[in-house]
Amino acid sequence: MRICIDAGHGGSDPGAVGNGLKEKDITLAISLKIAKKLSQYKNVEVVLTRNKDVYLPLSSVRTPQCDVSVSVHVNSGGGRGLETWTALYNKAIESQKLGKLIHQNILKQIPFEDRGIKSKKSSAGNQDYLYMIRKPIGVPVLVECGFIDNSTDAGILKQESNLEKIAQGIVNGIVQYTGIKEDDDDMTKIKILYNNKEFDGFIVDGTSYVEVRKLAEALGLNVTWNAQKNIVELKK
Repeated sequence: MRICIDAGHGGSDPGAVGNGLKEKDITLAISLKIAKKLSQYKNVEVVLTRNKDVYLPLSSVRTPQCDVSVSVHVNSGGGRGLETWTALYNKAIESQKLGKLIHQNILKQIPFEDRGIKSKKSSAGNQDYLYMIRKPIGVPVLVECGFIDNSTDAGILKQESNLEKIAQGIVNGIVQYTGIKEDDDDMTKIKILYNNKEFDGFIVDGTSYVEVRKLAEALGLNVTWNAQKNIVELKK
C-alpha cells in the first residue's frame, strides 16, 4: 500500500496567509505528523511530496504513483470550518468514501464547523476542477483544515496539539478506508535481495512478505489497487 501525502504550497508559494500564520507551514507540519503515524502500519509506504519548505509546481511531482493521495490545505476567504474535497470523475466512488471517512474522523478530533464534503466540475464539465483531485493516480482527497483568516480557526491551528489531532483524524480515516493494520510485535523485519536490489520485508508465522509494488516494479510490472474489491493487479 503506497500512500501519498501532499503538503499544499511551499517555498515561494506561502498559500493562504492570516492571523500570523502561513498555509505552507501548517500543511507541512500536519503532513509530517501524518507520515510519522502511518509509518507504524504494516505494508505501508508513505510518500511525502515535500518534507521541507520548498516550492513544488502543480505537476507530476505532486502526483506520484500511489494507491491513495491526500492533499493537505488550509482555507481562506472569510469562511469558517472544515471542508473536504472529493472527485466526481477521478475514482469518484472511492474518493467520496475516503473523503467522508477522513472528514468524519477529523471532526471527532477537532471542533471545526462542519462545511461538508465538496466536489466541483471543471469549466468544460468533463473532469474535476481541482488539480489535486483531477490528476492523482491514487484515490484522491483534498482536505481544507479550517480558515486561516478566521480568528477561531486560526486559534485552533496555532496549537501544536491540534495539528497533531488533525493529523490523527486524517490517519484514522485512511486506516478505516484501506484496512491497514499496525505493526505486529511478532513480526520480524528482514531484507530481500533481487538482482542486487534490496527490499524491506518481514516474516510473520514463518511466512516471508515483501511490498508487492516495489518488487513488481523491479520485475518490470505495473501495479494497480482496486480498493472496492481488495485486489492488487499486476500487468506487464
